Amino acid sequence: MSQFTAAADLRGGDFLFERLREEVARAQRHRLPLACLLFRVTAGADVDDATAQRLTHAASLLTRHLVRGSDVVALLGYGRFGVLANTTQDGALALAEALSRELLSFEFTHQGRHLDLELSYGASQLDDGKTPLGLLEEARAALDERGAVRQAQGQS
Repeated sequence: MSQFTAAADLRGGDFLFERLREEVARAQRHRLPLACLLFRVTAGADVDDATAQRLTHAASLLTRHLVRGSDVVALLGYGRFGVLANTTQDGALALAEALSRELLSFEFTHQGRHLDLELSYGASQLDDGKTPLGLLEEARAALDERGAVRQAQGQS
């Protein structure tokens, strides 16, 4: 997998799906683990859409710097971003927990105001016969099932 470090290099959903197809083929060919994680970022109800989108972008950029260089991070829109990592389901869940802790420990502000960050995530692992679309859909279903599981410190 390739590394992206500059803000301009954080790609979108089409890029993630294309890379997912490539990584599924590579993982199957070399019998490597592969996981897909999807994160949803939300802020308080009083935050406008543009600010919420900037918050998601900031969280995904921070994630890009927290994961391994071989991992792929991409914006997906609607307050979501994805991560592809060569790991198992257990490793993906541990990575999601670690990323959540790091992201929630970071103070996000906009125009001098603290933004209450809320995260949820879903993960899926490549199994025999699973297609790239199946892997993505399973992660999306897991994200939808989990709902909001983490909130910024100090929030109930």
